[in-house]
Amino acid sequence: MAISLICIFSIVLCSCSDVTVSQDSSLSKNDTTTPAKTSLTDTKSSTVATTVKIVTTSATTTETTLPETTAVATEPKPAPTDPPKTSETAPQAKPTASTDFDTSFFDDALFIGDSITTGLYLYGYLDESLVYAKLGLAPSTALESEIDGVTINSKIKANNPKKIYIMLGTNSVGYSDGNYLANCMGELVQHISQITKAKVYVLSIPPITYYAEADYDNALTTSAINEYNTALKSVIKGTKAKFLDFHSVLTAPDGYYYDEYHEMDGIHFMGSTYQVMLSFLEKHS
Repeated sequence: MAISLICIFSIVLCSCSDVTVSQDSSLSKNDTTTPAKTSLTDTKSSTVATTVKIVTTSATTTETTLPETTAVATEPKPAPTDPPKTSETAPQAKPTASTDFDTSFFDDALFIGDSITTGLYLYGYLDESLVYAKLGLAPSTALESEIDGVTINSKIKANNPKKIYIMLGTNSVGYSDGNYLANCMGELVQHISQITKAKVYVLSIPPITYYAEADYDNALTTSAINEYNTALKSVIKGTKAKFLDFHSVLTAPDGYYYDEYHEMDGIHFMGSTYQVMLSFLEKHS
């Protein structure tokens, strides 16, 4: 009986020991699992931290490349090869030439010229009979040309003028040498002086506009006009004629036509410019 009780007590003690061991083992498992979870969390945190560092580094790299992009965008542009002339935009001075004249002063005159001169009768300032002019007439062709079947010799003899005004050269300047044209004018003047006692006046040809000079279809240039007028003045000194610098009256300080004096083509006269012409001629004849 005593032995049986001892055996039973031993069994109970063993069972308690197993329970304790089982509980300790369970606690050990829990302790092992918890650190594993903590380790995973730490790994994730480490990964996030690493990711943040990578993103920060990438951002820094992007910022360092911006100055290079800016440098390319701010490269200087090449300078324009053909800058506009100052006269194209600068305000122009106003002309001050007189427009007063007496039409009867020209009753005994004859005007010889090209299409610019035809405006004297086309605008009604003078009678057509006082004008011997046509489109394209030039110093080198005036002696051989005819207008409505009439030569320059016949016109001078028929009109018997006391004053003859000649303005030729605009159609040829730019295509022919200025000195050659001036010499042709000298020959024309000498020929006229042989067939009439009329006083002969030779006018310098007018300027052009900036836009007319820039027109590729037009050979006229300011330098060519000035060259011809200078040569013309020199040639006429050796004749009985008088040189009149009408060019300077029409020219603005910038070297081109006054805006008030030229047509849209930048070559021909406005209608009112003939008043300036006749006023100038009356005062200098």
